[in-house]
Amino acid sequence: MKILKNVSLKERTTYKIGGLADYLVTLEKDEDINEFLNLQNKFHLPIFVLAGGSNVLISDDGFKGFVVQPNFDYIIELDDLIFRIGAGVMMSDLVEFFNNRSLSGLENAGGLPGTLGGAVRGNAGCFGFEIKDLILEVKAVNMNSGETKIFKNNDCEFSYRSSIFKRNPEWLIVDVMLKAKGVDNKESLWKITQERINYRKERQPLEYPNAGSVFKNVAFETAPKFVQDLALEKNKIKNDPFPIIPTAFLIAEAGLKGKKIGDAQISEKHPNFIINLGQASFNDVYQLIDYVQKTIQDKFGIILEPEIYILKS
Repeated sequence: MKILKNVSLKERTTYKIGGLADYLVTLEKDEDINEFLNLQNKFHLPIFVLAGGSNVLISDDGFKGFVVQPNFDYIIELDDLIFRIGAGVMMSDLVEFFNNRSLSGLENAGGLPGTLGGAVRGNAGCFGFEIKDLILEVKAVNMNSGETKIFKNNDCEFSYRSSIFKRNPEWLIVDVMLKAKGVDNKESLWKITQERINYRKERQPLEYPNAGSVFKNVAFETAPKFVQDLALEKNKIKNDPFPIIPTAFLIAEAGLKGKKIGDAQISEKHPNFIINLGQASFNDVYQLIDYVQKTIQDKFGIILEPEIYILKS
């Protein structure tokens, strides 16, 4: 276990926004977890788990307590097509591992940022893929009680971009048991992965600091009839993995592309991204999120739900 004091969280998020953490605690093995729990039992400070930092907006006031970074970095083959993988493994490395061994299941995750633990927490998905489809079980530790628990797939309560771990952040994901969907040709897997990476580069503002899609897409069946008709008329319905109306489409239809507050801007390239033009503050982004939500509710009668995690002071 490593502990650092007064650490800038700005440098540990893809948004490049965030103040100082009182303490940054890095965990790399089971013994580190026990050591940290003993420390927590002594000081009882607030805890925030920060994985790859790619789906979070952190206050400029930082975090008063322990920011825990789970760097469990291992891939263990348990059986044919079954692997136990540390929560700290980067998704890009995991996709490469699968593809190079001709293991199907993660090729559509090409270009997905962050760690496996973060992906599981938010049930990350793209191009009809969701990480839940590969998960057999998740090992997690309750940072409050110290309990270690094995969550079977159904226990994880996966839903659209969410899970029991996102709704109950006291659970720290340690590792994940995944089952590859099958064996395929390595070249065909890499072809799909590269197509997904190229798609992101072409359509997402990756040249600016960002946290990915800010809002969840809207389930088609929940939208008002006039919004459904508009989306159908303009051929904007997608499967993600169920029929959805892209939030980027709604934001563009509301005329919000390019809207700025401070140094935060709704991307012209992909309107569901709020980018940091260089010096954006937490409040810049937070106020822009609020502005978008109010505008979309007024215009379309839809309440947008954030996909990113917002850590206020």
